Amino acid sequence: MSGIGKIFLLIAGMWLIQLGLAFRQAKKFEGSLKGLRKLGTVATGVGGRRYRGGRAFVSLAADEKGVVVAGLILSGFTIFSKAKPVNQFIGFSLDDVITGKPVVADAKPKVVEAAKMAAEHIKGHMQRSNEGE
Repeated sequence: MSGIGKIFLLIAGMWLIQLGLAFRQAKKFEGSLKGLRKLGTVATGVGGRRYRGGRAFVSLAADEKGVVVAGLILSGFTIFSKAKPVNQFIGFSLDDVITGKPVVADAKPKVVEAAKMAAEHIKGHMQRSNEGE
């Protein structure tokens, strides 16, 4: 096998390892969401740019009244990032999160964008559920 063939084989192997670690990270985040699902309706939003500052994934859980009761965030550049609790949206209504009312000084725009997307999904789900009744 030529030198170029070995390089391509090495790149393919490294890519497969990265895919495996990303899959493991996704499964761990999914496992973290199980606790949120017990608290109410859950949705996940994404904010930020892939190559400009990274992305943030925010999952929110809302009760039947549309109030956020818990949240998780997955943010970071590496596949070793772990889900962490996000408390800045707890106690606010979904409408407040969508309009950007819970402003925290250290909140990154990508986190606020992801939380807004999650709140919109939960609100849409609740509206569809109420129409079906």
